Amino acid sequence: MKRGALLFALALVACGHDDVTVVGAASAHPSASAVPVDHLASGELLEGSAKAFGLVLPRRMKIDAAFADVVYASGPVESESLVRYVRARVREGKLVRPDFAGDGRTTFDHVKVPAMPDKEFVVTVGPALGAIASSSLEIRDVTPQKGPSLPDETARWRNAGLAPNGAVADPTHLQ
Repeated sequence: MKRGALLFALALVACGHDDVTVVGAASAHPSASAVPVDHLASGELLEGSAKAFGLVLPRRMKIDAAFADVVYASGPVESESLVRYVRARVREGKLVRPDFAGDGRTTFDHVKVPAMPDKEFVVTVGPALGAIASSSLEIRDVTPQKGPSLPDETARWRNAGLAPNGAVADPTHLQ
């Protein structure tokens, strides 16, 4: 079918008809105005190479400090663009928009990152202090700690350093 349409178009062009458009065929006309698919939407951020707890940070964002339970990052990106970027990359939890105090911060509360589904995070996006058109990002690990698995009440008392009657189990190890 496509071959027949192409032959028909070529026959029309050979006969002097140069304004023929074949449906489904790529236009070779240089003035065709199609938007390439590799262009970014307004305010869209690209993924960078830095990661914080499995969350890939956008380009131009750098990690300022990283600790066991929190990562701080900043960069010259607009806060709303960063909020949209984070929203597209986290799951579950809830979004808390800026409060009326005027600090302009947006918080993603108890969200999960697909790269680390067993962890919970609080992600805060806001304007960077003292910088125009710059944003800060805080990612805090708030995964609840699991207590030790103890089989019975006696084991729980012993784990606390006490005898089942509430007395100190070993008086030589008092603090």
